[in-house]
Amino acid sequence: MRGRAPLPGTRVRIALTDRPGDEAVVRVIAVPQRDMTHGGGLSPALAPFADALLVDVSVAGTTVLPGAWVEHEVLTRGAPIAPVPVTAADLRPPAVITGTPERAALCWGETVWPLDLGGAVAIPDAARPGPHPLSRLRRLVLVALGRRSEIALTLWQAPDLEIPWHDVRLLPHAQRWFELAGVPPGTRYADAERIQGVGRARPRS
Repeated sequence: MRGRAPLPGTRVRIALTDRPGDEAVVRVIAVPQRDMTHGGGLSPALAPFADALLVDVSVAGTTVLPGAWVEHEVLTRGAPIAPVPVTAADLRPPAVITGTPERAALCWGETVWPLDLGGAVAIPDAARPGPHPLSRLRRLVLVALGRRSEIALTLWQAPDLEIPWHDVRLLPHAQRWFELAGVPPGTRYADAERIQGVGRARPRS
């Protein structure tokens, strides 16, 4: 898979632990530089993920991460398996928080929603959004499976807050961030695109 961008639907198996059979399946949903550009470039909200892959992750046939930004090493270090087609409904980017506390925003793919944090929450520089290497993707999957006791979380969350900054969807009460950002309740990603006129809902010239 080196040297060229993987096609949507490409899948690999990754080991979660050294126990036999304890594994997850990673499927490529999109390659931003190829599949998510408009007018020859990416939107500012997607800029941190220009060199990343958008994937989903399943365990035992159940999707545990419907969207995650990962580094290409996740594919090169995984074991290839048969591809599974991707549909428009599979495009579910994770939400990340960007900016300073005074000007923070919830970025959900190309949608951007201002967050009124009142300067009360500090976002560590080390926790700026970026694609996950394989080691951190394993942690995210284990957290999504409720297996927090098996891992240490200090590399990917603020030490004094129960907030995984790289993907607020994994926060047990992440809906609060969507409420603070004014995202209408029950909004799907396709709805958010239509509300803001971005992504697939961008006006065609």
